[in-house]
Amino acid sequence: MTTYRVEPTDKALVDAGEAYFWINEQSEAAALRWYEGLMKSLRSLEKNPLRCPLAPESAFFEEEIRQLIYGKYRILFTVAGERVFVLRVRHGAQEYLKPEEEGEEE
Repeated sequence: MTTYRVEPTDKALVDAGEAYFWINEQSEAAALRWYEGLMKSLRSLEKNPLRCPLAPESAFFEEEIRQLIYGKYRILFTVAGERVFVLRVRHGAQEYLKPEEEGEEE
């Protein structure tokens, strides 16, 4: 079985950090549990990331964007060969990602 290399983008790391700090305002213990769970979810992408369905955003981009649901969050990623690029970590209540939104921050 292939083991994929999981590579979070800077945007995904910023998203995760913002979510962690928001949760931390309510409870430090909850924030730590959330972050540990997020890391476990990311590591799970090392094995068969194609098990995850296409994200709704996939319709707006040229490449396939998949999602892994983690609690109230969606981990958005692409698969290229044996690499998984984690693009964003977004709360399920956020609007779908659009190509122009991604281009603004680069």
